[in-house]
Amino acid sequence: MAIDQDLTETQVIVVGAGPVGLLLAGELRLAGTDVVVLDTLTAPTSESRASTLHARTMEILDSRGLLDPLGEVPHDSTGHFGGIPLDLGLPGPYPGQWKVAQTRLEEVLGEWAADLGADIRRGHELTGLAETRDGVTATVRTEDGQLSLRAAYVVGCDGENSAVRRLGGFEFPGTDAERELLRADVAGIDIPNRRFERRDGGLVIAARRPDGVTRVMVHEFGARPRAGQPSFEEVADSWKRITGEDIGGGTPLWVNSFGDASRQASEYRRGRL
Repeated sequence: MAIDQDLTETQVIVVGAGPVGLLLAGELRLAGTDVVVLDTLTAPTSESRASTLHARTMEILDSRGLLDPLGEVPHDSTGHFGGIPLDLGLPGPYPGQWKVAQTRLEEVLGEWAADLGADIRRGHELTGLAETRDGVTATVRTEDGQLSLRAAYVVGCDGENSAVRRLGGFEFPGTDAERELLRADVAGIDIPNRRFERRDGGLVIAARRPDGVTRVMVHEFGARPRAGQPSFEEVADSWKRITGEDIGGGTPLWVNSFGDASRQASEYRRGRL
């Protein structure tokens, strides 16, 4: 393995090429700031993940000319809080909620940031941070070896398991998850759409997309969060226990779970991080 390739210098390193990191990179370039974006994944994710945009996000995207590239965006004036319906039809240009798969949003934001001159580097895992009075040196692992990047600032946009937060020594107090929601994007099933339907054994959601893929989400009352991600068989079994419907013959495109953990970084800036 090659070690310590030539030092690269830039003004800002953004860690995480998700929607937040890519939007920040574009904004920095609009301000004339050199920026390098690092992401552990070697290619953009193909998983749908998040899918809902609200009014303020739509306004921000509109201000940067990013709505047209998204194409026609499905719209719903009703949202929810904890499964309780909410009327989101407030006055404004983008009331309600708008459905855009995270994969598509990242594609549009990535092209925009790159066109503005952002240096987006995939397959780059942040493994170390060393801060001095006038900058930060980031140690990065790639398939070709280890390299170092020097910047005036490093910004963590790398999610709940943030390497920047961990390496920077930021505390992350809060509460662990006590409940979990299983979810899967499934092709080849035909079940009714459901919006936070409560049953004796739990809660279920089903939403069929225009491409025929159905996202199912299921929470069983009393189930404790698991240590890892569920299998599709576990999702299908849970769905059947609550609804009586068999979705096991479908083709899973993505399987995931999330819980109700509540944590907040103790501070959002420390020196140059």
